[in-house]
Amino acid sequence: MSEQELLTVFVGVIAACMVFISTVIILIGVQMFKTAQRLQEFIGHAQNELSIISTKAVVTLHDISELLVHLKDETSSVSEKSRMALHEVHDLISYIHTETQSLALKASNGIAKVTIGTLAIGAMSQIFKKKTKE
Repeated sequence: MSEQELLTVFVGVIAACMVFISTVIILIGVQMFKTAQRLQEFIGHAQNELSIISTKAVVTLHDISELLVHLKDETSSVSEKSRMALHEVHDLISYIHTETQSLALKASNGIAKVTIGTLAIGAMSQIFKKKTKE
């Protein structure tokens, strides 16, 4: 085999390797893009569910608190022990209401952080897609 033929075979092997590597990179990019889309859908669904649950919890606790305030006003004929127990229950519900609002705020902050992460992954995916096209 002459040097020219050997060089042609060597360049052919290099070209085949480059095609293989490019194919692998494109497949990885496609999988990454699909995964990012699924992740965004999941995060959107989770955000909706957390928002609904947080809102329902706050509304329910607010209604219970109002009911306890109403019952507190109606306790004039109830014994002192019952009245004290009712006040303790009212204080406990108020505490739970405050904690639930705090939890809802923390959940909202967590959702915001996950959304920012998703946007960053999407941006990286777009950059990766652009680089594979070039």
